Amino acid sequence: MNNLIKKTVIASFATAGIISVAFSAYAGMQNKWILEYTYMSGSTVVGEQVVNQCTGSVFTSGTVTSSKRLVASEPCSYDMSDNR
Repeated sequence: MNNLIKKTVIASFATAGIISVAFSAYAGMQNKWILEYTYMSGSTVVGEQVVNQCTGSVFTSGTVTSSKRLVASEPCSYDMSDNR
């Protein structure tokens, strides 16, 4: 009888652990964004940067300046299938 109780407890903890990891991964994606910046020289856009926190990639084009402005952002969980 003791072995059955131990196995049940271990199985319960394993299941709770798996569920916890799954929710943590989902929650982690909820706090990440795709960010689009422009690099400015005066009032002229001279470059852009897209930081994809979902995949960890960064794309930069044009000239990088000290003046960087956020122009757009969307969460990783954003559903683009409704955009037409």
